[in-house]
Amino acid sequence: MQLLPKKATKAQLRPEMLTALVVVHGLALAAPFTFSWPGFITFVVMMFATGCLGITLCYHRLLSHRSFKTHKLVKYFLMLCGTLSLEGDPSWWVATHRLHHMESDQELDPHSPRVSFAWAHVLWLLFDDGRANDPNVMNRFIPDLANDPWAKFLARHFLAINLGFIALTTALGYWIGGPKTALSMAIWGGFFRIAWVWHITWFVNSVTHIWGYRNYETKDDSRNIWWVALLSFGEGWHNNHHANPSAAKSGHKWWEFDLTYGIIKLMQFTGLAWQLHPVVSGQAAVVKPLTAKAQKLAK
Repeated sequence: MQLLPKKATKAQLRPEMLTALVVVHGLALAAPFTFSWPGFITFVVMMFATGCLGITLCYHRLLSHRSFKTHKLVKYFLMLCGTLSLEGDPSWWVATHRLHHMESDQELDPHSPRVSFAWAHVLWLLFDDGRANDPNVMNRFIPDLANDPWAKFLARHFLAINLGFIALTTALGYWIGGPKTALSMAIWGGFFRIAWVWHITWFVNSVTHIWGYRNYETKDDSRNIWWVALLSFGEGWHNNHHANPSAAKSGHKWWEFDLTYGIIKLMQFTGLAWQLHPVVSGQAAVVKPLTAKAQKLAK
C-alpha cells in the first residue's frame, strides 16, 4: 500500500516538524487528566480565535483568496491569530495553499489524497519538496505578502511567539488557580487546542477530497461534507470553494451552514470588511502551470 509519493525521500524529511507533531500530540493526550473549567474555556476561546479567525477567515479567505478587504490593523491581528495555530507563518501557508489550487489533485499538489489519505492528512508536512523555501517560487505565489513587514516578523519569530503564548497562558492559569490550573490551561489552551485545530484543517485536505457530494464539476476531486464544514467553520463545503475560490461564501445551498461567512458579513455590517467577492455560479478556478524551475524543484 502506497503511503508516500516517489518524490518524498529521506533527504527531504523535516525532523523539526516530526518533533513538533510528536510533542504536541503527546502532550495533548494529557487533556483528559488535566481538565478544569478555566482550561476548557481557554480551549474554546483559542480554538475559535486560531481555527476560525486565524486559519479559516484570515489565512484562507482573506490572505490566500483575497475574498474581502479589511483594515490593516484588523488584518494584522488576524494574522497573529493564525500564527498561534502553529500551522506555519502566513507567507508559507498562503503560498502552499495557492499552489494546492493551481495543481489540485495533480502530481505537483502538495497534499493530494490520490497518493494516500495519510499523505494528504499529515505526512506531506514531514517532507520538504523545495518549493516553499525557494524565493523565486514564493515571490511568485505571494507577491502581496513577500515584502509585508508583519508577515516577515511573524515568520522570523514564529516559534518564539507560540512558545511565549503558551508560557503566558500557563502563567495566567497559575495566577487564577495555582499549579493544577496552570497545567490545565497549558494543555487545553495550548497543546490540545493546537492538535484539534491541526486536524480540523487537515480534514479539509484529506476527507473533502475523497468523500461527500459535488455541486460543481471541477477538475479536481473536491467534495462537500457536512461534518467537516461544522468542525472547520464552513471549510467543508470544499467543492463549492474549488469552483469559486475567490468567493467569500463557501456554503452555496441553503442548508450549507458557513459560520465564517456569517462573521465576514458581521464585519461588513460594522464597517470592518468590504468588497466581498460574490459566488459566481459554475465558476471554476483558472490557474497557470508551474514554471519550469518550480517543476524541477518539485521532482
